[in-house]
Amino acid sequence: MVLLHVGIDDTDSKEGMCTTYVGAVAIRRLKEMGFKIKGYPKLIRLNPNWKMKTRGNCAVAFTLSVKKEQIPRVKETVLKTVAELAELHVDTTNPGVVFYQGSQIPVEMKDFSKKVVQDIVTIEEAEDLARRIGAEIHKFKLGRGIIGALAAIGNTLEGDWTYEFIAYRTPENRGTPRRIDRASVEEMDKKTYPRTFDNLDPSTGEIRITPHTPCPVLYGIRGETARVVKMASRMVRAMEPIEQTIVYKTNQGTDEHLRKVKIDEAKPNWSVIVEGVVSKPPRTIPGGHVIFSLRDETGEIDCAAYEPTRQFREKIKKLIVGDRLRVCGGIKEKPELPLTINLEKVEVLELAPLLKRENPRCPSCGRRMKSEGKNKGYSCKVCKERAPADSARVVTLVRDISLGKFEVPPRARRHLAKPLVRELGEDI
Repeated sequence: MVLLHVGIDDTDSKEGMCTTYVGAVAIRRLKEMGFKIKGYPKLIRLNPNWKMKTRGNCAVAFTLSVKKEQIPRVKETVLKTVAELAELHVDTTNPGVVFYQGSQIPVEMKDFSKKVVQDIVTIEEAEDLARRIGAEIHKFKLGRGIIGALAAIGNTLEGDWTYEFIAYRTPENRGTPRRIDRASVEEMDKKTYPRTFDNLDPSTGEIRITPHTPCPVLYGIRGETARVVKMASRMVRAMEPIEQTIVYKTNQGTDEHLRKVKIDEAKPNWSVIVEGVVSKPPRTIPGGHVIFSLRDETGEIDCAAYEPTRQFREKIKKLIVGDRLRVCGGIKEKPELPLTINLEKVEVLELAPLLKRENPRCPSCGRRMKSEGKNKGYSCKVCKERAPADSARVVTLVRDISLGKFEVPPRARRHLAKPLVRELGEDI
């Protein structure tokens, strides 16, 4: 018996399909042939800043324990499934399938996976890795999917992980509005949160377990254990038939995409953690987006809270110059604009004092006196009382923001971003 690892990526498009569904169908067909999957299949989210991604940019992988003579049947089944279901008619869909035999995942394959989650990797790099470790690659069209397929196999989910239960629609319903009983989702959330998370957006009441694309997914429930997402799924009342279900082990909600950097180290296509001081105050630009600047000892960078983040922007507006922050977010490649961190989370480490200069009060009537000009003192227009220029005082105002962490709402959260409810007091 040998362990055969299978990776699949880039089978979907913006028109439809879903790589998790292709993986689920391949797994179902293999099980129907008598093969057993070892552990849970993996759903691995890749770099969320990659400009050619479709929606969530995920790849899938699974492992089988098989006899050597059975391997050709497994490969044939997987490749036929990808060829049948992938959106091959779409120019930007370029699937890749990888098969790797071995009881251990090589360190360089793990390192490659981390790079694919945090950076940009070429097909040539993937092909070179496959040659070195003896992985078998299959390219459909350009075969860009071999990058994610290798990364999905190489990600062993050793540090942190979550699970997702996914229910898929029958073909005749795809592309139509999803029919889920809202009350059942609300009840499920009450009974399972925070062991499951991002089921609802508290700011809008929007159901977040259902996507808004023409893909085969009816709903997906994310949680801390396989047991809890299965239990939660039994509470959801689907008002349309379900073709099949699957539970994936995943890097969703883990912050695996983030890396700590100094500002001068930050690059396009990275997701970063940066600590610094607010150097330019928040301002609202057309579209309702809120921008401020952050500085450390190496440089300055813009930080943005975009309109879809809703109430998160109101928190950002309360920052002032001098506040010390730790921010998390992605940097997209936009050559025409300065480098900008698209904020996912912010931790306020230290608040600067908010000072206000107060004119003296009139000793007779108690009203605030008016300035008579620079260094000319103050006077009461009613009582005609006067006061010297140095009689004004500076007071410290109470800030309408406190130390601590805040995050974008579920409706604006990236798949990889760790919700604060999962951090349990950890530092960002």
